[in-house]
Amino acid sequence: MADLEFLFLSWDDVQRLSEKVSDLIMDSGYKPDLIIAISRGGFDPARIMSDQLNIRKLASLQIIYYTGLNTRKEEPEVLFPLNAQIEGLKVLVVDDVSDSGNSLIVVKKYVEEKGASEVKLATLHHKPWSKFMPDFYAEEVDKWIIYPWEPRESVIELTQMLSAAGMDKSMIPEKLREIGFSDQQIKRYLEI
Repeated sequence: MADLEFLFLSWDDVQRLSEKVSDLIMDSGYKPDLIIAISRGGFDPARIMSDQLNIRKLASLQIIYYTGLNTRKEEPEVLFPLNAQIEGLKVLVVDDVSDSGNSLIVVKKYVEEKGASEVKLATLHHKPWSKFMPDFYAEEVDKWIIYPWEPRESVIELTQMLSAAGMDKSMIPEKLREIGFSDQQIKRYLEI
């Protein structure tokens, strides 16, 4: 826990990063017929990119791999299948981050097997150790990213991790503030 660094993002950051990825896609000349959001982290960026790229067809699928902060299952698996027919279509798959890369490897294979004519992947962030390089991403980071759509689960999991690491419970709110959480979020979600 002591060596874990955090990148705390606002909704404005997500908008900016999604616009940056959209610009990279437009500059590349790639024009997908459909966007697929990877649930859960890809929902918001995919919706923003849908707007920026003027692509109204937005589908989703859910893959489960991470079970908590910095903890994951042995192998990623598709929890809820793709909710669209994509045979013969050019597809842009959107997620929040390429961390280990394992989920995106599974997703790309899964989407290709559904018959898409071309599959490209976009993320807001890419980690340098990832096994998978997205076609498009806004930033490379080596920190644990806290997105604005996950304040409750992040506060709860960080509180549990800090407690397990031996931090005095009275010090946890200050550590959460230091990471970037607001007093309102800490008060609302803190479970000590």
